[in-house]
Amino acid sequence: MTRFPIIIGVLLCVALVLGLPRWSAAFKMVHDVSDPHEGPRLLVVPFGFKTEASGSGVGVGATYSGWPQEQAIIGGAAWKTFDRTDAIYLNLTDFQLPFAKRLFLMVHGFDSSYGNMVSYASGGGAADNNSGKHDLYKGHGWDQWLEGELTYVMPWGPFGDELIHTYTTDKGILTKGSLYAGEFDPSVSGRSYFKIKPYYRHRWYRDSVSPNTDIETGGFRFTFEYDNSDFTYDPSEGSTTMLRLYQGIDAGKSDSWTGVELDFSSYWNLGASSWFAKQVVALNFWTVDTPSWNTHADGTVTGNSPYFMGAALGGYTHQRGYPFYRFHDKAAINYAVEYRVMPKWNPLGTFTWFKWWEVVPFAEVGRVAPYWNPRILHQDMKFSAGVGLRAMILNSVLRLDVAGSAEGANVWAMLNQSF
Repeated sequence: MTRFPIIIGVLLCVALVLGLPRWSAAFKMVHDVSDPHEGPRLLVVPFGFKTEASGSGVGVGATYSGWPQEQAIIGGAAWKTFDRTDAIYLNLTDFQLPFAKRLFLMVHGFDSSYGNMVSYASGGGAADNNSGKHDLYKGHGWDQWLEGELTYVMPWGPFGDELIHTYTTDKGILTKGSLYAGEFDPSVSGRSYFKIKPYYRHRWYRDSVSPNTDIETGGFRFTFEYDNSDFTYDPSEGSTTMLRLYQGIDAGKSDSWTGVELDFSSYWNLGASSWFAKQVVALNFWTVDTPSWNTHADGTVTGNSPYFMGAALGGYTHQRGYPFYRFHDKAAINYAVEYRVMPKWNPLGTFTWFKWWEVVPFAEVGRVAPYWNPRILHQDMKFSAGVGLRAMILNSVLRLDVAGSAEGANVWAMLNQSF
């Protein structure tokens, strides 16, 4: 959870090197005719920050794009605070396997130690929909994870033979290369992908008082994604659909579990106006169920997902007005709406690396529940609302969202649109 930023620009720099994308940008490239730079590009960003959880700190991040392949990116960051928090993050994205041209690889890992790490899973029901904001455990903790993702580009549709799709833009505005052909039909519009993501994660505390605060888990995520939007990085029309199956493996400190997720987004272009170059209404529907989850007569639970996976609300993706993993249960649902407006006035228009900026009011409503039932999931729902700033710098969209809820406010710095 990040609060009270020192400088918005600093958070945007942090987002550029630390932000984890909502979806991988693999097998896509952006060529901007207004940017004369060609070839690999190195960006190194020292930064300072202040958060409620970690205190004040300093760090450095770097990305090297265009190597070892033109669409590939290597990046990483390391930072340290004066409140006993240290972290390092490394990643490789968009690497096309030379022996299987339809397969793209992403690998990233994170190792951190926090002076005050928060968990809302310190006891039975501590993170359910009726829990209070003080139902938590806080202490000196560690968070480690390693993920890989292998993406297969499906051979069907109008772009099935184009393994690396190129968008052509002018100052960040799409001029050529739209994937959207006006229909919701993978055979005539958009591109489809199948992804396998193995993962490992371990979160634990030095002085844990509950087994729920020492979680070690691993498993696989199997995803089918249909990108039927015009421009993945800043959609104006069309939709995206994602179906995902989680299969967690018993790693000794967590149960094996199975989860099912649906994520659907739709984009509606409202056109330009005298003030705005573009206006878009973006809608998102997200839901998760955990079929393996069983609550027994004695109150014990088996087959449940870790509190930081599955049906969890809170953080920079769903219910941004709440901290990470604030709510967690067997099932969850969330609706979000954003009004994305791009001013014609560009305060940094003289710099070729700054393409555009957007102001984005947004609102969300959702909840978690002990079982997936439409009637229960639409009662006593949680609400978040706020405003965001989005900017395309080089060929990346940076996001800064300020969101409030009944339990306070949060500031999130991240890479890519929220959906």
